[in-house]
Amino acid sequence: MAIVLVIAWYIKVELLQTKQLPQYMRGHHCPKEWGRHLLPYHDGRFLKDQMFSLFVFNSIERHENNRQGSYFFSSGKFLGQNPPTIEQLKEKLEAGDDRYIQMLRYYSRNIKGSDNYWRAKTQELESWIQDHISRGRGPPTFFITFSCAENWWPDLRRNLAQFERHAGNEVAAQLLENNDFKAMQKASKKYPLFVNDFFMKRAWSFMSTVLKDALGIEHYWGRVEFAPGRGQIHLHMLGIAKDKAYLNDFYKAKTMEDKAIVVEKYAREKLDMVANIDIKDDDRNYFPVHPESPLSRKFCEVTDEAEDARLLCQDCMCHFCNRFCMQDNKKNKPRTCRVGFGDEAHYGRQDTPGMDLREESGLEKDKKGIYHFRMKRTHSKRAVQHSRTLLRGWRANCDIKLLLYFSNPNLPDIGEIEDVCKYVVAYTGKRNHTSQQEKTAIQDLITG
Repeated sequence: MAIVLVIAWYIKVELLQTKQLPQYMRGHHCPKEWGRHLLPYHDGRFLKDQMFSLFVFNSIERHENNRQGSYFFSSGKFLGQNPPTIEQLKEKLEAGDDRYIQMLRYYSRNIKGSDNYWRAKTQELESWIQDHISRGRGPPTFFITFSCAENWWPDLRRNLAQFERHAGNEVAAQLLENNDFKAMQKASKKYPLFVNDFFMKRAWSFMSTVLKDALGIEHYWGRVEFAPGRGQIHLHMLGIAKDKAYLNDFYKAKTMEDKAIVVEKYAREKLDMVANIDIKDDDRNYFPVHPESPLSRKFCEVTDEAEDARLLCQDCMCHFCNRFCMQDNKKNKPRTCRVGFGDEAHYGRQDTPGMDLREESGLEKDKKGIYHFRMKRTHSKRAVQHSRTLLRGWRANCDIKLLLYFSNPNLPDIGEIEDVCKYVVAYTGKRNHTSQQEKTAIQDLITG
Protein backbone atom coordinates (compact mmCIF):
# COMPACT_ATOMS: atom_id res chain seq x y z
CA MET A 1 0.00 0.00 0.00
CA ALA A 2 1.08 3.57 -0.61
CA ILE A 3 0.86 4.38 3.08
CA VAL A 4 3.95 2.23 3.56
CA LEU A 5 5.98 5.10 2.08
CA VAL A 6 4.97 7.41 4.90
CA ILE A 7 5.99 4.86 7.52
CA ALA A 8 9.20 4.07 5.67
CA TRP A 9 10.08 7.75 5.72
CA TYR A 10 9.33 7.88 9.45
CA ILE A 11 11.69 4.97 10.14
CA LYS A 12 14.35 6.35 7.78
CA VAL A 13 14.43 9.76 9.48
CA GLU A 14 14.66 8.20 12.93
CA LEU A 15 17.56 5.97 11.91
CA LEU A 16 19.43 8.81 10.25
CA GLN A 17 18.63 11.14 13.14
CA THR A 18 18.12 14.06 10.75
CA LYS A 19 15.29 16.21 9.53
CA GLN A 20 16.99 17.17 6.30
CA LEU A 21 15.66 16.18 2.88
CA PRO A 22 17.99 14.20 0.60
CA GLN A 23 20.32 16.35 -1.48
CA TYR A 24 18.77 15.44 -4.85
CA MET A 25 15.38 16.68 -3.69
CA ARG A 26 16.65 20.20 -3.13
CA GLY A 27 17.32 20.82 -6.82
CA HIS A 28 15.57 23.36 -8.97
CA HIS A 29 13.72 20.81 -11.08
CA CYS A 30 11.19 18.46 -9.55
CA PRO A 31 10.44 15.03 -11.10
CA LYS A 32 7.08 16.28 -12.43
CA GLU A 33 8.73 19.06 -14.47
CA TRP A 34 11.42 16.66 -15.61
CA GLY A 35 8.84 14.12 -16.80
CA ARG A 36 6.75 16.72 -18.60
CA HIS A 37 9.87 17.83 -20.45
CA LEU A 38 10.98 14.38 -21.57
CA LEU A 39 7.73 12.60 -22.44
CA PRO A 40 6.78 14.78 -25.45
CA TYR A 41 10.32 14.54 -26.90
CA HIS A 42 10.13 14.98 -30.67
CA ASP A 43 11.17 11.46 -31.73
CA GLY A 44 8.93 9.68 -29.20
CA ARG A 45 11.79 7.78 -27.55
CA PHE A 46 10.41 8.34 -24.04
CA LEU A 47 6.73 8.22 -24.94
CA LYS A 48 6.94 4.78 -26.54
CA ASP A 49 9.05 3.24 -23.77
CA GLN A 50 6.64 1.08 -21.77
CA MET A 51 8.68 1.32 -18.55
CA PHE A 52 9.74 4.96 -18.70
CA SER A 53 6.28 6.40 -18.00
CA LEU A 54 5.96 4.09 -15.00
CA PHE A 55 9.42 5.13 -13.85
CA VAL A 56 8.50 8.82 -14.12
CA PHE A 57 5.23 8.28 -12.27
CA ASN A 58 7.04 6.35 -9.52
CA SER A 59 9.63 9.13 -9.21
CA ILE A 60 6.95 11.80 -8.96
CA GLU A 61 4.96 9.91 -6.34
CA ARG A 62 8.03 9.02 -4.28
CA HIS A 63 9.18 12.64 -4.36
CA GLU A 64 5.75 13.89 -3.25
CA ASN A 65 5.33 11.19 -0.59
CA ASN A 66 8.79 11.87 0.83
CA ARG A 67 8.04 15.59 0.95
CA GLN A 68 4.75 14.98 2.76
CA GLY A 69 6.36 12.40 5.03
CA SER A 70 9.01 14.93 6.02
CA TYR A 71 6.33 17.45 6.93
CA PHE A 72 4.38 14.83 8.86
CA PHE A 73 7.46 13.92 10.88
CA SER A 74 9.04 17.34 11.47
CA SER A 75 6.15 19.83 11.66
CA GLY A 76 5.16 18.93 15.21
CA LYS A 77 1.48 19.13 14.31
CA PHE A 78 1.01 15.38 14.20
CA LEU A 79 3.66 13.62 16.27
CA GLY A 80 4.46 16.54 18.59
CA GLN A 81 7.79 18.21 19.26
CA ASN A 82 9.31 15.00 20.63
CA PRO A 83 8.02 12.22 18.38
CA PRO A 84 8.23 8.69 19.76
CA THR A 85 10.85 6.25 18.57
CA ILE A 86 9.96 3.00 16.84
CA GLU A 87 10.45 1.13 20.11
CA GLN A 88 8.15 3.54 21.92
CA LEU A 89 5.56 3.09 19.15
CA LYS A 90 5.74 -0.66 19.59
CA GLU A 91 5.18 -0.31 23.34
CA LYS A 92 2.17 1.95 22.78
CA LEU A 93 0.66 -0.50 20.29
CA GLU A 94 1.16 -3.40 22.69
CA ALA A 95 -0.64 -1.32 25.34
CA GLY A 96 -3.58 -0.77 22.95
CA ASP A 97 -2.76 2.88 22.11
CA ASP A 98 -3.31 3.26 18.36
CA ARG A 99 -3.44 7.09 18.16
CA TYR A 100 -0.36 7.27 15.96
CA ILE A 101 -1.78 4.71 13.56
CA GLN A 102 -4.92 6.81 13.27
CA MET A 103 -2.74 9.86 12.55
CA LEU A 104 -0.90 7.97 9.83
CA ARG A 105 -4.15 6.79 8.29
CA TYR A 106 -5.56 10.29 8.34
CA TYR A 107 -2.47 11.78 6.74
CA SER A 108 -2.29 9.03 4.12
CA ARG A 109 -5.32 10.53 2.38
CA ASN A 110 -2.75 12.82 0.70
CA ILE A 111 -1.11 9.82 -0.96
CA LYS A 112 -2.78 9.31 -4.34
CA GLY A 113 -4.13 5.84 -4.90
CA SER A 114 -4.02 4.75 -1.28
CA ASP A 115 -7.14 3.27 0.26
CA ASN A 116 -7.49 6.24 2.56
CA TYR A 117 -7.14 8.55 -0.43
CA TRP A 118 -10.20 6.95 -2.00
CA ARG A 119 -12.06 7.05 1.31
CA ALA A 120 -11.44 10.79 1.35
CA LYS A 121 -12.63 11.05 -2.26
CA THR A 122 -15.78 9.12 -1.34
CA GLN A 123 -16.46 11.58 1.46
CA GLU A 124 -15.73 14.42 -0.96
CA LEU A 125 -18.28 13.03 -3.41
CA GLU A 126 -20.90 12.65 -0.70
CA SER A 127 -20.29 16.27 0.36
CA TRP A 128 -20.53 17.34 -3.28
CA ILE A 129 -23.94 15.69 -3.58
CA GLN A 130 -25.24 17.25 -0.36
CA ASP A 131 -23.91 20.68 -1.34
CA HIS A 132 -25.78 20.68 -4.66
CA ILE A 133 -28.96 19.54 -2.95
CA SER A 134 -28.67 22.31 -0.36
CA ARG A 135 -28.25 24.85 -3.19
CA GLY A 136 -31.50 23.71 -4.81
CA ARG A 137 -29.87 21.98 -7.78
CA GLY A 138 -31.35 18.62 -6.92
CA PRO A 139 -29.79 15.17 -6.63
CA PRO A 140 -27.62 13.43 -9.25
CA THR A 141 -29.68 12.23 -12.20
CA PHE A 142 -27.22 10.23 -14.34
CA PHE A 143 -24.43 7.74 -13.88
CA ILE A 144 -22.42 7.57 -17.13
CA THR A 145 -19.42 5.49 -18.20
CA PHE A 146 -17.29 6.24 -21.27
CA SER A 147 -14.83 3.70 -22.67
CA CYS A 148 -12.03 4.06 -25.22
CA ALA A 149 -12.03 2.66 -28.79
CA GLU A 150 -8.30 3.14 -29.20
CA ASN A 151 -8.00 0.87 -32.26
CA TRP A 152 -10.76 2.47 -34.33
CA TRP A 153 -11.22 6.21 -33.74
CA PRO A 154 -10.21 7.95 -37.00
CA ASP A 155 -9.12 11.19 -35.31
CA LEU A 156 -6.78 9.25 -33.02
CA ARG A 157 -5.42 7.36 -36.03
CA ARG A 158 -4.73 10.62 -37.87
CA ASN A 159 -2.92 12.09 -34.84
CA LEU A 160 -0.83 8.94 -34.37
CA ALA A 161 0.11 9.03 -38.06
CA GLN A 162 1.29 12.62 -37.69
CA PHE A 163 3.29 11.72 -34.61
CA GLU A 164 4.94 8.74 -36.34
CA ARG A 165 5.88 10.91 -39.32
CA HIS A 166 7.28 13.60 -37.04
CA ALA A 167 9.34 10.91 -35.31
CA GLY A 168 10.76 9.79 -38.66
CA ASN A 169 8.67 6.61 -38.98
CA GLU A 170 7.30 7.19 -42.48
CA VAL A 171 6.30 3.55 -43.11
CA ALA A 172 4.23 3.37 -39.91
CA ALA A 173 2.62 6.72 -40.73
CA GLN A 174 1.57 5.55 -44.20
CA LEU A 175 0.11 2.31 -42.83
CA LEU A 176 -1.98 4.29 -40.36
CA GLU A 177 -3.18 6.64 -43.07
CA ASN A 178 -4.19 3.60 -45.15
CA ASN A 179 -6.39 2.35 -42.27
CA ASP A 180 -4.20 -0.66 -41.55
CA PHE A 181 -5.80 -2.20 -38.45
CA LYS A 182 -2.69 -4.04 -37.21
CA ALA A 183 -0.69 -0.83 -37.54
CA MET A 184 -3.31 0.97 -35.44
CA GLN A 185 -3.19 -1.75 -32.79
CA LYS A 186 0.59 -1.50 -32.68
CA ALA A 187 0.57 2.30 -32.47
CA SER A 188 -2.03 2.46 -29.66
CA LYS A 189 0.06 0.00 -27.62
CA LYS A 190 3.26 1.81 -28.53
CA TYR A 191 2.05 5.20 -27.31
CA PRO A 192 -0.36 4.54 -24.39
CA LEU A 193 0.19 7.98 -22.86
CA PHE A 194 -0.68 9.61 -26.18
CA VAL A 195 -3.90 7.55 -26.30
CA ASN A 196 -4.80 8.45 -22.72
CA ASP A 197 -4.24 12.15 -23.36
CA PHE A 198 -6.38 11.99 -26.50
CA PHE A 199 -9.16 10.20 -24.57
CA MET A 200 -9.22 12.85 -21.83
CA LYS A 201 -9.33 15.71 -24.33
CA ARG A 202 -12.09 13.93 -26.27
CA ALA A 203 -14.07 13.24 -23.10
CA TRP A 204 -13.72 16.85 -21.94
CA SER A 205 -14.93 18.13 -25.30
CA PHE A 206 -17.85 15.68 -25.30
CA MET A 207 -18.88 16.67 -21.78
CA SER A 208 -18.71 20.40 -22.47
CA THR A 209 -20.77 20.14 -25.65
CA VAL A 210 -22.96 17.05 -26.14
CA LEU A 211 -23.66 16.31 -22.48
CA LYS A 212 -24.27 19.94 -21.68
CA ASP A 213 -26.57 20.56 -24.64
CA ALA A 214 -28.23 17.19 -25.23
CA LEU A 215 -28.62 16.03 -21.62
CA GLY A 216 -28.58 19.40 -19.90
CA ILE A 217 -25.88 18.33 -17.45
CA GLU A 218 -24.67 21.33 -15.45
CA HIS A 219 -22.51 19.67 -12.79
CA TYR A 220 -20.51 16.45 -12.77
CA TRP A 221 -17.99 14.41 -10.80
CA GLY A 222 -15.81 11.81 -12.43
CA ARG A 223 -13.16 9.17 -11.87
CA VAL A 224 -10.72 7.79 -14.42
CA GLU A 225 -9.90 4.08 -14.25
CA PHE A 226 -8.02 1.51 -16.29
CA ALA A 227 -9.65 -1.77 -17.30
CA PRO A 228 -8.15 -4.82 -15.54
CA GLY A 229 -8.31 -6.77 -18.83
CA ARG A 230 -6.52 -4.81 -21.56
CA GLY A 231 -5.59 -1.94 -19.26
CA GLN A 232 -7.36 0.72 -21.29
CA ILE A 233 -8.64 3.99 -19.90
CA HIS A 234 -12.32 4.68 -19.12
CA LEU A 235 -14.29 7.32 -17.23
CA HIS A 236 -17.11 7.06 -14.66
CA MET A 237 -19.18 10.19 -14.20
CA LEU A 238 -22.02 11.28 -11.92
CA GLY A 239 -24.05 14.11 -13.48
CA ILE A 240 -26.69 16.57 -12.29
CA ALA A 241 -29.06 17.73 -15.02
CA LYS A 242 -30.87 21.06 -15.01
CA ASP A 243 -34.19 19.51 -16.12
CA LYS A 244 -35.92 17.96 -13.10
CA ALA A 245 -39.38 17.70 -14.70
CA TYR A 246 -39.31 13.92 -14.92
CA LEU A 247 -38.41 13.65 -11.22
CA ASN A 248 -41.45 15.75 -10.33
CA ASP A 249 -43.70 13.68 -12.60
CA PHE A 250 -42.17 10.49 -11.21
CA TYR A 251 -42.95 11.63 -7.66
CA LYS A 252 -46.55 12.61 -8.53
CA ALA A 253 -47.33 9.29 -10.26
CA LYS A 254 -49.35 7.08 -7.89
CA THR A 255 -48.56 3.54 -9.08
CA MET A 256 -45.35 1.79 -10.09
CA GLU A 257 -46.79 1.32 -13.57
CA ASP A 258 -47.42 5.07 -13.92
CA LYS A 259 -43.93 5.84 -12.60
CA ALA A 260 -42.44 3.49 -15.19
CA ILE A 261 -44.39 5.30 -17.94
CA VAL A 262 -42.96 8.64 -16.78
CA VAL A 263 -39.38 7.35 -16.86
CA GLU A 264 -39.85 5.62 -20.21
CA LYS A 265 -41.21 8.81 -21.81
CA TYR A 266 -38.22 10.79 -20.56
CA ALA A 267 -35.73 8.07 -21.53
CA ARG A 268 -37.07 7.79 -25.07
CA GLU A 269 -37.68 11.46 -25.82
CA LYS A 270 -34.68 12.99 -24.06
CA LEU A 271 -32.04 10.26 -24.35
CA ASP A 272 -33.31 8.01 -27.16
CA MET A 273 -32.74 5.04 -24.86
CA VAL A 274 -33.33 1.50 -26.15
CA ALA A 275 -32.86 -2.11 -25.12
CA ASN A 276 -34.94 -3.85 -27.75
CA ILE A 277 -32.47 -4.20 -30.64
CA ASP A 278 -32.33 -6.90 -33.29
CA ILE A 279 -28.72 -8.06 -33.07
CA LYS A 280 -26.86 -11.37 -33.00
CA ASP A 281 -26.61 -12.65 -29.43
CA ASP A 282 -24.53 -15.66 -30.40
CA ASP A 283 -21.73 -13.66 -32.00
CA ARG A 284 -19.15 -12.50 -29.44
CA ASN A 285 -16.83 -11.04 -32.07
CA TYR A 286 -19.03 -9.54 -34.70
CA PHE A 287 -16.33 -7.01 -35.58
CA PRO A 288 -13.14 -8.47 -34.08
CA VAL A 289 -10.72 -6.63 -36.38
CA HIS A 290 -13.07 -5.53 -39.11
CA PRO A 291 -11.85 -2.42 -40.98
CA GLU A 292 -15.45 -1.42 -41.63
CA SER A 293 -16.44 -1.34 -37.97
CA PRO A 294 -18.79 1.58 -37.27
CA LEU A 295 -16.33 2.71 -34.60
CA SER A 296 -13.95 3.70 -37.39
CA ARG A 297 -16.48 6.08 -38.95
CA LYS A 298 -17.15 9.64 -37.92
CA PHE A 299 -20.64 10.76 -37.02
CA CYS A 300 -20.67 13.13 -40.00
CA GLU A 301 -19.96 10.23 -42.38
CA VAL A 302 -23.06 8.22 -41.42
CA THR A 303 -25.95 8.13 -43.89
CA ASP A 304 -28.23 5.44 -42.39
CA GLU A 305 -28.76 6.45 -38.76
CA ALA A 306 -30.82 3.42 -37.73
CA GLU A 307 -28.33 0.94 -39.20
CA ASP A 308 -25.44 2.86 -37.65
CA ALA A 309 -27.04 2.61 -34.21
CA ARG A 310 -27.68 -1.12 -34.67
CA LEU A 311 -24.14 -1.88 -35.80
CA LEU A 312 -22.66 0.20 -32.96
CA CYS A 313 -24.73 -1.76 -30.47
CA GLN A 314 -23.64 -5.05 -32.04
CA ASP A 315 -20.03 -3.96 -31.93
CA CYS A 316 -19.59 -2.45 -28.49
CA MET A 317 -22.83 -2.59 -26.43
CA CYS A 318 -23.21 -6.35 -25.95
CA HIS A 319 -22.30 -7.91 -22.62
CA PHE A 320 -20.72 -11.35 -22.37
CA CYS A 321 -19.83 -12.26 -18.81
CA ASN A 322 -16.22 -12.61 -17.75
CA ARG A 323 -14.25 -12.93 -14.54
CA PHE A 324 -14.48 -9.20 -13.90
CA CYS A 325 -18.27 -9.04 -13.70
CA MET A 326 -18.86 -12.31 -11.82
CA GLN A 327 -19.39 -12.01 -8.07
CA ASP A 328 -17.25 -14.69 -6.44
CA ASN A 329 -19.08 -16.45 -3.61
CA LYS A 330 -16.04 -18.56 -2.62
CA LYS A 331 -18.28 -21.63 -2.40
CA ASN A 332 -17.64 -23.10 -5.87
CA LYS A 333 -21.29 -22.49 -6.69
CA PRO A 334 -22.66 -20.77 -9.80
CA ARG A 335 -21.94 -17.06 -9.57
CA THR A 336 -24.08 -14.02 -10.33
CA CYS A 337 -23.26 -11.32 -12.85
CA ARG A 338 -22.99 -8.02 -10.96
CA VAL A 339 -24.49 -6.04 -13.86
CA GLY A 340 -27.64 -8.13 -14.08
CA PHE A 341 -27.05 -10.73 -16.80
CA GLY A 342 -28.01 -13.68 -14.61
CA ASP A 343 -26.42 -16.66 -12.86
CA GLU A 344 -23.94 -19.11 -14.26
CA ALA A 345 -25.34 -22.46 -15.37
CA HIS A 346 -22.03 -24.06 -14.38
CA TYR A 347 -19.49 -22.69 -11.91
CA GLY A 348 -16.52 -20.99 -13.54
CA ARG A 349 -17.84 -21.11 -17.12
CA GLN A 350 -19.44 -17.64 -17.14
CA ASP A 351 -22.37 -19.14 -19.07
CA THR A 352 -25.05 -16.72 -17.93
CA PRO A 353 -28.40 -16.54 -19.77
CA GLY A 354 -28.39 -12.77 -20.24
CA MET A 355 -31.12 -10.25 -19.47
CA ASP A 356 -34.68 -11.54 -19.19
CA LEU A 357 -36.91 -10.72 -22.15
CA ARG A 358 -39.91 -8.56 -21.31
CA GLU A 359 -42.89 -7.24 -23.22
CA GLU A 360 -43.23 -4.00 -21.24
CA SER A 361 -40.89 -1.51 -19.62
CA GLY A 362 -40.91 -1.39 -15.84
CA LEU A 363 -39.09 -0.81 -12.57
CA GLU A 364 -37.14 -3.57 -10.85
CA LYS A 365 -35.68 -3.60 -7.36
CA ASP A 366 -32.27 -5.18 -6.86
CA LYS A 367 -31.00 -7.08 -3.81
CA LYS A 368 -29.92 -3.80 -2.19
CA GLY A 369 -33.39 -2.30 -2.48
CA ILE A 370 -32.49 0.13 -5.30
CA TYR A 371 -34.93 0.52 -8.18
CA HIS A 372 -33.71 0.37 -11.78
CA PHE A 373 -35.56 1.18 -14.97
CA ARG A 374 -35.73 -1.76 -17.42
CA MET A 375 -36.98 -1.11 -20.95
CA LYS A 376 -38.93 -3.42 -23.22
CA ARG A 377 -36.72 -6.24 -24.51
CA THR A 378 -38.02 -8.85 -26.99
CA HIS A 379 -34.91 -9.58 -29.09
CA SER A 380 -31.42 -9.50 -27.64
CA LYS A 381 -30.57 -10.80 -24.17
CA ARG A 382 -27.03 -9.45 -24.48
CA ALA A 383 -27.61 -5.85 -25.58
CA VAL A 384 -26.89 -3.31 -22.84
CA GLN A 385 -29.65 -0.76 -22.37
CA HIS A 386 -28.20 2.47 -23.72
CA SER A 387 -28.75 5.92 -25.20
CA ARG A 388 -28.44 5.98 -28.97
CA THR A 389 -27.75 9.72 -28.79
CA LEU A 390 -24.66 9.16 -26.64
CA LEU A 391 -23.54 6.02 -28.47
CA ARG A 392 -23.68 7.54 -31.92
CA GLY A 393 -21.88 10.66 -30.72
CA TRP A 394 -19.19 9.03 -28.58
CA ARG A 395 -18.73 6.02 -30.94
CA ALA A 396 -17.45 3.60 -28.33
CA ASN A 397 -18.93 1.74 -25.38
CA CYS A 398 -20.88 4.17 -23.20
CA ASP A 399 -23.34 3.29 -20.47
CA ILE A 400 -25.94 5.56 -18.86
CA LYS A 401 -28.19 4.89 -15.88
CA LEU A 402 -31.11 7.01 -14.74
CA LEU A 403 -31.09 7.53 -10.96
CA LEU A 404 -34.57 7.36 -9.45
CA TYR A 405 -35.91 8.82 -6.20
CA PHE A 406 -39.34 8.37 -4.65
CA SER A 407 -39.24 11.44 -2.40
CA ASN A 408 -40.38 14.94 -3.37
CA PRO A 409 -37.53 16.48 -5.46
CA ASN A 410 -38.42 19.91 -4.03
CA LEU A 411 -38.09 18.55 -0.47
CA PRO A 412 -35.67 15.70 -1.06
CA ASP A 413 -35.13 12.94 1.44
CA ILE A 414 -31.37 13.06 1.96
CA GLY A 415 -31.39 9.54 3.36
CA GLU A 416 -32.99 8.12 0.23
CA ILE A 417 -30.62 10.05 -2.04
CA GLU A 418 -27.65 8.75 -0.09
CA ASP A 419 -28.94 5.18 -0.41
CA VAL A 420 -29.39 5.54 -4.18
CA CYS A 421 -26.00 7.17 -4.63
CA LYS A 422 -24.15 4.66 -2.44
CA TYR A 423 -24.01 2.32 -5.42
CA VAL A 424 -22.37 5.03 -7.49
CA VAL A 425 -20.17 6.29 -4.66
CA ALA A 426 -19.03 2.78 -3.82
CA TYR A 427 -18.18 2.16 -7.46
CA THR A 428 -16.41 5.42 -8.23
CA GLY A 429 -14.62 5.51 -4.88
CA LYS A 430 -13.85 1.81 -4.67
CA ARG A 431 -10.68 0.69 -2.93
CA ASN A 432 -8.81 -2.50 -2.24
CA HIS A 433 -8.70 -2.66 1.56
CA THR A 434 -11.03 -1.95 4.45
CA SER A 435 -10.10 0.44 7.26
CA GLN A 436 -9.35 -2.48 9.56
CA GLN A 437 -7.13 -4.18 6.98
CA GLU A 438 -5.21 -0.95 6.46
CA LYS A 439 -4.83 -0.44 10.22
CA THR A 440 -3.58 -4.01 10.66
CA ALA A 441 -1.05 -3.59 7.84
CA ILE A 442 0.39 -0.45 9.44
CA GLN A 443 0.60 -2.14 12.82
CA ASP A 444 2.34 -5.19 11.34
CA LEU A 445 4.84 -2.94 9.56
CA ILE A 446 5.74 -1.09 12.75
CA THR A 447 5.92 -4.15 15.00
CA GLY A 448 7.62 -6.34 12.40
